[in-house]
Amino acid sequence: MRLSSLEGLSSFALLGPGFGRGPWLLVTDLRETSGETTLVYSPFESGGLEPRRLRGVVQPVDLELDVVARPIGVRLPTEGYHQAVARIREAIAAGDVYQVCHCLLAPIEPAGGAEVLALMCRRGIPRFAAWVRLPWGEELVSASPELFFETRGRRIRSEPMKGTAAPGATAALLASEKDRAELAMITDLVRNDLAQVCRPRSVHVSCERRLVELSYALQAVSDVEGELASGATALEALAALHPGGSVTGAPKGAALAMIRELEQGPRGAYCGALGLLTANRATFALLIRTAATTGHGWTYGVGSGIVYDSDADAELEELRTKVGALLCPTPSSS
Repeated sequence: MRLSSLEGLSSFALLGPGFGRGPWLLVTDLRETSGETTLVYSPFESGGLEPRRLRGVVQPVDLELDVVARPIGVRLPTEGYHQAVARIREAIAAGDVYQVCHCLLAPIEPAGGAEVLALMCRRGIPRFAAWVRLPWGEELVSASPELFFETRGRRIRSEPMKGTAAPGATAALLASEKDRAELAMITDLVRNDLAQVCRPRSVHVSCERRLVELSYALQAVSDVEGELASGATALEALAALHPGGSVTGAPKGAALAMIRELEQGPRGAYCGALGLLTANRATFALLIRTAATTGHGWTYGVGSGIVYDSDADAELEELRTKVGALLCPTPSSS
């Protein structure tokens, strides 16, 4: 199937290999439902309590990326960024919060969803690549590398991601106490969130820190696992975990209050969750590295965790590294 052939469909979800641990999956004939659910979409602001539930027909596809990846201009809106970091550091010093994930929504040039996905896949298929066109007109394209959570029978696992460095900076990322502390805080938050829906004393951290190498960045990740309590469902797990700790901060309630104070508007799809539910299995991606349509065109979200030791200029460099998911390589790097 050609990527370009999807442009004519009114609604669908094209899902990358991480959702099914195999080929691309295409979900068609999407329609909202309150019963049996195939696809779950939960914007950042929904809190996971009222996700959009859809039914559809799932089929594996052999996808041909026949759309040429062209450069798409992106403008990182940095006005007021230094002041926001300073405000967060003041709140941390006052003991109001420990960490806040502060995000920017960068406008990008007009493009079709196929063009955006082709650009995000030009150096390899992201684990949770997705192009989704929802029945009510919302559209998103994601190159997310982050597993929000997955269930296999009664087992549940989350892979919070915190700490980013440019390619080749492995030693610096491993040596960074700031990045190590950020990940430790978020890992503990996810462990506490999972405990709400898991059997007592079953939640544990199976890996405190490991590095994932992407084409444009290095990422630090931990692994948190547990056993779902009797009767607990994937949708109840979503309600307990969403919004994800790696895109909020800690404590979550205080971090969310600062996000509402400092960010210019709702994140929407960015930092939300997208999940595929099949028999005895659910897989949810955290929608980072994600572009989405709004009433004013496409935006692409980037963010970083701010702690007391954060330097605003260094945080901006991290955001520029993350924008790399949406940039074409220069001729000298090809």
